[in-house]
Amino acid sequence: MSEQDRSGKTAAEGTVNEADLSGEPEIRLPDAEVADPYSAMTARYNVFFRWFARRYISHLDFDEATTTALKAVEERGAVVYVMRYASRLDYFLFNTLFARRGLRLSAFANGLSFYYYQPFWPAIQCWWKRRRGSGSERREEDRRRAKEKARAVVSRGESMFLFLRTQRLRSLLRGREAAVAEGRRDQDLLEEILKTARDEDKQVALVPLALFWRKGPRATRGFLNLTYGAPTRPTDIAKVTSFLMTYQDLAIRPGVPIDLRAFIASRPEDGDARLVRKLRRAIQVFLFREERIVEGPTLRPRHRVQELVLASDEVSQAVAERARDPKTTPEAARAQAEKIFREIAANMNSTFLAILNVAATWIFRKLFASIETSGMERVSHYAKDQAVVLVPSHRSYFDFLILTWLFYGQHTMPPHIASRDNMAFGPFGFIFRRAGAFFMRKSFDDPLYKAVFRGYLAYLVKEGFTQEFFIEGGRSRTGKSMAPRMGMLNWNIQAFLDSGRKDLIFVPVGITYERLVEEGAMIDELEGGGKQQESMVALVQARKVLQRRFGSVFLCFGEAVSLAKALEGHEHLFRTGSGSDVVEDDPAIVAGRRDFTERLANDLVERINWSIVANATSVAACALLGEPRRGLFRHELVRRMAEVVELLKLQDVRLTPAFAADEPEFEESISFLLRSGLIKSEDDPRGEILYFEDSTRRALVVYRNTLFHFLMAPSLISRQLLRGGTERELTQDLDFWLDLLYREFFAPKALVQSAQRSAYLDYFERIGVLERREDQLRATEKGQAYFGFLAEQTRSLLEAYHAAFSAIAESEAPQTAKQLEKAAEEQFRRAILITEVHSAEGWNPVTFRNALELLARRGIVEKQPAEGRADALYASGEAHGDLSVLLGRLAGALGSR
Repeated sequence: MSEQDRSGKTAAEGTVNEADLSGEPEIRLPDAEVADPYSAMTARYNVFFRWFARRYISHLDFDEATTTALKAVEERGAVVYVMRYASRLDYFLFNTLFARRGLRLSAFANGLSFYYYQPFWPAIQCWWKRRRGSGSERREEDRRRAKEKARAVVSRGESMFLFLRTQRLRSLLRGREAAVAEGRRDQDLLEEILKTARDEDKQVALVPLALFWRKGPRATRGFLNLTYGAPTRPTDIAKVTSFLMTYQDLAIRPGVPIDLRAFIASRPEDGDARLVRKLRRAIQVFLFREERIVEGPTLRPRHRVQELVLASDEVSQAVAERARDPKTTPEAARAQAEKIFREIAANMNSTFLAILNVAATWIFRKLFASIETSGMERVSHYAKDQAVVLVPSHRSYFDFLILTWLFYGQHTMPPHIASRDNMAFGPFGFIFRRAGAFFMRKSFDDPLYKAVFRGYLAYLVKEGFTQEFFIEGGRSRTGKSMAPRMGMLNWNIQAFLDSGRKDLIFVPVGITYERLVEEGAMIDELEGGGKQQESMVALVQARKVLQRRFGSVFLCFGEAVSLAKALEGHEHLFRTGSGSDVVEDDPAIVAGRRDFTERLANDLVERINWSIVANATSVAACALLGEPRRGLFRHELVRRMAEVVELLKLQDVRLTPAFAADEPEFEESISFLLRSGLIKSEDDPRGEILYFEDSTRRALVVYRNTLFHFLMAPSLISRQLLRGGTERELTQDLDFWLDLLYREFFAPKALVQSAQRSAYLDYFERIGVLERREDQLRATEKGQAYFGFLAEQTRSLLEAYHAAFSAIAESEAPQTAKQLEKAAEEQFRRAILITEVHSAEGWNPVTFRNALELLARRGIVEKQPAEGRADALYASGEAHGDLSVLLGRLAGALGSR
């Protein structure tokens, strides 16, 4: 049977039926008159390559959006796919994908022969024709044919591949002139395409293609990196070897098509040579930007990074200062700096990232039902041009592991992670360091240590590495976001200004767990137990965790902050070095710098909070804890969960896909809570009762607090509506509480005070729980229970603040924070005994510290320097009389429920 009979249609007819390659019924072949017999893509492979495609390329594919976009480009005219290096393996891969997706096959490719991928007999025929003539004659014929085929592709509206670098290693070995000549011929082909498109007024699209064979960063190499990124075309053997080791990690990134006609028309003054250079540069910029996403900046050897960091002005001055100590020589001071650098610096390594990825994948499949994301494509977009700093919420030790695993799996350069030195325990310090972690001490009292750390951070920013740090400083044990720490943020700002970079992008990340792996340890700490230190013993004991399932994890990448834009008009606050007129120790400058950094930090925490998604656990916890009883009938729980969800939707809060799909009965969500042991079920003649044990109440509070910032304003409004009053009184009351309790919920006050307040009132009126009589706002009979449910969400917080303020008010002599905290905790415990406090879980050290910090900011208490003591003292401040007013407001608010 002839080749034509087997295919069913001739090449000239344009399509054939070929299930071997694609699984699709049609393959679009190029015009037979245009197709180059030696390099055109084939409709049918020989036996070996058919097997190879099925075995190694079946998992790889274009998505629907990419396929649709490429087909639309093909309909308009000729398509020239552009890649950096000529590679038969790359070309074979695209041949398979184009056939599978019904895209037009390439009629020609420069710099390679592809005929021996065809069935045996056609391949032999092509090989025999290629044997005619000497080597130099064949090369000259190839150059002539390349130009001819390029012109034909453009004229007939076909597709082809253009490789910007086709010279092999032997081209370099023949000398620099031979290599340069080969590169010039590759550029001549692009010029030929441009001339033909202009002279014949043809529609031509240039589509850059970036193909990545592996994940992770690329290190500096002393010799040629022949697997990828070498200055020459990689050898076939090296390419195939690399492919067989990493084919599961393949990734393709098509670029935005360049309309050649429009490109020429927009530059009428440019000649052909200049247009070609600009075209080539545009393509190279795309390829560089895509490579930057996957590989990041080149990793230098650690000793070279050490040299650069220690050579910085700040570190050099700190070393010189240390050497002035009579007990320290310059050599010893330098040795101390080197030791500190090794203690701090990461040592990211692609091999260890690959190993960690395999281990993490296995662990995450054991622990979590799914790990889902939203908005990560924005991070990839930012990383093309600018350095990125990830600022995630911090509830679990798995936060940084999940982010690194996710970035690696998505062919995005994993971040360098700022970690406390307590995570550098045992062999895991060695592993985490090679996964990108760099470590910092709890204290920066040592000036040399601080200088080296800042120098290393400045290096990361200047080189453009993606960073990750937890702005809260440590894990939140309460479920709410903690007040931000300014150190890392302030040093990143300074490093950015010194680096000369155009921008530094901060990306908030909200990480939401249905169940926290560390839930038990967190509850123990909240109930007074000591913090568990990281150790090998704890790690071995944690293997029991792998026998449990913790639901899903959702990561939402929020709205980014451009540091360059945020700094507009404030740069002078941080430019205090040589050549600046600003005095660094000027009190006004110091205060302005602190104010700017604090506002930026608060903004980032607000954006983290607004990136949090609602899931089954958090919504059910809100529903259960909004009632004074421990149990609800199933229909009551479902109704309360629906009410919470409606309030969240009013604020455009995202729900996890699984939870959103579970509306309106929430059957699977409740089943998950029952399986996880957070709630229990008991039958009753009136219906199923769902309830929680006292032992799980604190856990439910932690999960409820995940959404606390979304429920804060509705809860405070509800308290006022239960008392009744005018809308003006409600506005004033809400403004007071939002200002007083800002560090408990970190939400944009202006947004809540304006748009959201009105939206809440309209919504309450629409569902029949609020009535307006003239200028009065009152809860309806139906609204009494509804607003009581919402008011209960903030009761425990207000009770904790009342206990803290009462203890401080009763304090006569100056006391330390620990002494005041102990007194407040005792006050809280006594209030529980006489039922002045209804929510025993409301007390925790974080809330007390926030309350004390609030009073210090308002001048109600005054923090006195330690002056030789272990801790600072807090005494009555100038505004101490205002404390009784605050206590009165708290008592009044608590009386509303």
